[in-house]
Amino acid sequence: MSFPADVRIVLVEPEHPGNVGSAARALFTMGMSQLVVVNPACDPCADEALALAHSAADVIRNMRVVSRLEEALADTVFSVGTTRRTRRVAYPVFNPAEAVQQIKERGHDAPAAIVFGRESSGLTNPELALCSIQSTIPVATENHSLNLAQAVLVYCNELYQAALNQEGARYRWNLATHVEMEHFYAHLAESLALLRTKPATTMESYIARFRRVLSRVPLESRDVNLLHKLLAKVDESVESRSEQR
Repeated sequence: MSFPADVRIVLVEPEHPGNVGSAARALFTMGMSQLVVVNPACDPCADEALALAHSAADVIRNMRVVSRLEEALADTVFSVGTTRRTRRVAYPVFNPAEAVQQIKERGHDAPAAIVFGRESSGLTNPELALCSIQSTIPVATENHSLNLAQAVLVYCNELYQAALNQEGARYRWNLATHVEMEHFYAHLAESLALLRTKPATTMESYIARFRRVLSRVPLESRDVNLLHKLLAKVDESVESRSEQR
C-alpha cells in the first residue's frame, strides 16, 4: 500500500455519527480508505453516518472499531496527534502541511496515522503522548475551531497534495512500530526506577521529556534494540552493585 493510502485516520470517541460519515467522505474523496474509530460514543454505522458518507459508504462499512487508542496505533511507525491545546512539556506543534511532510518522509510505504479527538474535548494529554508528533490547524481566532470532519478534510487534502509530487524514496526505513517504542519507554521507566531516579514531578512527566526528544528522530527497529541493550547493561550494573552490598 502506497502513500497516502497507507495513512489511516483515527477518530477517538466520536460523539456524532454525522461527523464519522463526513470524515469517511473526506477520506474517500482524497484517495484514502482507512478509517479507525476508537471506543465511539455514538453508533458510527448509523443511518446519518451512511447518508453523509454519500459515495464513501464502503469506508464506513469497512472501518475498524477498537476499544483503545493503543490498538489503533499498534502497527504504525509514525503518528500525528491533532490538538488545539499546548501542553506543559514544550512539544513542537506542526501545521498540517509540516505534519504531512513528516509522514511522507518517515512513514512512507509503512502504516502511519493521524489521530483526532472528541468533538467536545479533543485528545487527552496521555493520548497525545502516544503520538509521535502534535499538529494543529492555525485559525484566525483563539475561541473558534473547525468541526471534526472539516479538520479531517484539511489533513486529507494535505496528504493528497503531497502525493501529487512524490519523490522516489532514497532510503527505505525499517522504522520501529508504536508497540516497539512503547516497550522501550516502559523499559526506560524501569531502568530509571532501578537507578532510584527522583523526577521533579512524576515519572510519567519525566518519560514524556524523553518522548519529546526521541519523537524527532526516525528510529529504526535496530536502533530501539540497541537502546534496549544499553538499558540492559545499566540494569545489570545496578543489580550487581545491589548484590555486592
